[in-house]
Amino acid sequence: MAENAAIKKIVLSALVLAVVLSSFYVLDFKAARSETLANSVVSAYSTGDPQIDFPGRIYLYVEGDDFILKSLTESLGDELEKSGVEVLVVDSMEEKYDSQTLLVNVTESEGLYTPVYASSDLNILFFYTSTGEDTKYFEQFKEGNVTVAFVNTGSQEGEKLVRGDLELQDSTKGIVSQKAHRMHLAEEAARKTVEQLQQQISVFP
Repeated sequence: MAENAAIKKIVLSALVLAVVLSSFYVLDFKAARSETLANSVVSAYSTGDPQIDFPGRIYLYVEGDDFILKSLTESLGDELEKSGVEVLVVDSMEEKYDSQTLLVNVTESEGLYTPVYASSDLNILFFYTSTGEDTKYFEQFKEGNVTVAFVNTGSQEGEKLVRGDLELQDSTKGIVSQKAHRMHLAEEAARKTVEQLQQQISVFP
């Protein structure tokens, strides 16, 4: 009988441990301190006299690593809406849109998660077009350096393109769930991306 009680105690302890560990991968909680560093290189290209409708309406397309994709899309939408933008999230990239567009690609070059320590290096490429056209450059920028060449269509409307490369390095120490860590990364990446975009949009041409 004593042996049965010992077995039950071991099984119960294992179950409790399993529940505690699984909570770090399911629930959203954080009692930790994060150190996040961001390095960015942003380039802008324009032709004519761009009439930028910002805040206005903007199409948002995000692609990349699944581990942060949903969180980043939501965080980018929230950051843009704070600026008064009407955000239209799309799940595919088109040759052109009928309004300004922000296309984003995110990849994780390095990542580590434990319940008491997490780190991640994110590489983010964002591309903005004030007219919703020339989205071809998004794919080209992902492949390497590209020379931007505007085609003269005879239209008086100008266009502004913005390309940004953002590297985000994060180190979080303390008790943190995986979900909370992902959300932290997404919020930091979204804040920095929109901040860089707004700076470029406010510069004319």
